[in-house]
Amino acid sequence: MTIRNPSIYFALILAACPAADDTPADADTSSASPTSSNPETTAESSSAESADTTGGTADPAGASEFFARIPGLWVGPVDSTTSAGDFPTMNMDVRPVDAHTLFSRVDLDGGNSLRFAMVIEQHEGEDVLVFRNGGYFLGILRDSRTRLVEADLDAERWTFCSIEAGCEYVQAIFDFEGADGLDMHVEVKGTTHFDWPATRAELREIDGPFPEDDVAQPGDAPFPDIPNLEATLTWTTPLEAASDAWIILSTTNCGLGGGCTPSRFIRGRAEAGATSLVLELEQIHADSYKANAILDRNGNLAGTFLPDNGDTVSVPNTAVEVAATGTTEISVPLLVDL
Repeated sequence: MTIRNPSIYFALILAACPAADDTPADADTSSASPTSSNPETTAESSSAESADTTGGTADPAGASEFFARIPGLWVGPVDSTTSAGDFPTMNMDVRPVDAHTLFSRVDLDGGNSLRFAMVIEQHEGEDVLVFRNGGYFLGILRDSRTRLVEADLDAERWTFCSIEAGCEYVQAIFDFEGADGLDMHVEVKGTTHFDWPATRAELREIDGPFPEDDVAQPGDAPFPDIPNLEATLTWTTPLEAASDAWIILSTTNCGLGGGCTPSRFIRGRAEAGATSLVLELEQIHADSYKANAILDRNGNLAGTFLPDNGDTVSVPNTAVEVAATGTTEISVPLLVDL
């Protein structure tokens, strides 16, 4: 994966969530993140009518087919018509976090992230498939709920609209192409907000039908209790100047020249004189990972996502097992100066 500029992930949050002044005046706020006390905008949602098209059905029909189609590690560039501009990649590892919810998250650092959730919830007495998205932008947490209003099963196209304000406010379309192709198109107030043509780099198989429990969740339910990973990075030589440090997690081995697709990653800033840094990945899937940590002494990792001369790295592909609950704590020594 190549990241040309760290600001693309700031742009990512802007592209995925309507601007603050676009939020409906009646939107509620609550704390839906189990790891944060920041306020969160909830249930922006839709009074839009469910629609039928050729070969299609409306919610909640089409939910099981969507749940079967979306799991996987999806990777692709984002074409944004917002002032943020385009950016080259977004990695979303979509898979179950409980018997009801498919979830994925991508982070730049502790204050900037994006997350997706797909779950059947009850709204106004109806069981509906909800696509929930949002995250932190500069430490401010947003959370939007849209509902399935149209499922064209022949075309493999699912359309979600804002639960309170309808399709005229927010419309998100998941248009699948072939076995491993997806074009996600989002409009805000009738104007294209962004396109995400993604490829499924890795399949996430689910045993049996999903959701495992078909009881609809409350329309204001918080995110499930998802585990965290706390990684303490250490190195020997104190930093002469403040530097970024990264941890990258993948389900397959990475080489110095790449060769893997990150499932999750995050960076932090280590101050001058430091010999360690703690990085926390919140809401991470419990799994076995390969971890690679990099101290970006020369400040150019965001341009290549690969270490080079002047950087310090960990032993390649350290095995990490993220537990199903709580916070898994690991120590990752950075031993090799390049």
